[in-house]
Amino acid sequence: MHTPDALEASFIFFPQPQLRGDPSHVGLQFEDVWLTADDGVRVHSWFIKGEESEDPETKRVLMLIAHGNGGNISVRLDQYREFVDRFRFIDVLALEYRGYGMSEGSPSEEGLAMDAIAARRWVDEYVAGLPEDRRPAIVYFGRSLGGAVATRLASEVAPDALILECPILSIPFMAKSIVPWKYLPVEKFIHNRFDTELHMREVGCPVLVMHSEFDEIVPIECGRTVFDAAAGPKSFYVIKGAPHNGADYYDPEGYYSAMGEFLGELTGEKR
Repeated sequence: MHTPDALEASFIFFPQPQLRGDPSHVGLQFEDVWLTADDGVRVHSWFIKGEESEDPETKRVLMLIAHGNGGNISVRLDQYREFVDRFRFIDVLALEYRGYGMSEGSPSEEGLAMDAIAARRWVDEYVAGLPEDRRPAIVYFGRSLGGAVATRLASEVAPDALILECPILSIPFMAKSIVPWKYLPVEKFIHNRFDTELHMREVGCPVLVMHSEFDEIVPIECGRTVFDAAAGPKSFYVIKGAPHNGADYYDPEGYYSAMGEFLGELTGEKR
């Protein structure tokens, strides 16, 4: 018998336990990283190394990625490859939430927040081991529900920049947008809120929001509202002709140009 929280979680989280592959299958160097969240749950991640550089003037980027509510970190192997190919001197920490893939536990809003904090703690320890002049810019990247995870983390532990792709506005908003719940006060009964707009009001770093033009799951108005809530320097890009999933496949040049320009402003290098 499902508890109310477990029933709610079944409508929000769609984890897959089986990995589709690992970064070596797309020609990337990586290592498995095991994180321990504050409640003791062990969470799996991948650390993917990009192109090396001996130039002390070259500013690296370390991107912490928070994935969406379905699948696991292996769903976007092709995009990890694209990041390394398109952006020079980028490294990626792909976080796999509790209950997804090889990670322990069961997903919840507070659990995912603890997983993200554990990932940032790993990033800080990694960066602390580098020479001061070789420390990278730290960027959070959140997709869909992961946009809420990344934004909450940014509101608590500031990165150098935040990138969101098709971010949800909140779970109550998503629930209210689904018939027949539109006119019912369902928001009063939802525990996992993932309120991206609320957390964005506490974010001061540069923000890039990219949203699919024809997003059939998370309306583009969600991305615009999240963007409007950002107080610091910010940019908005409409991903041309794209639905919610696989947005970068529909408008690759525009998508990666917008991201590259944003990262270039951060590091002082054209990407």
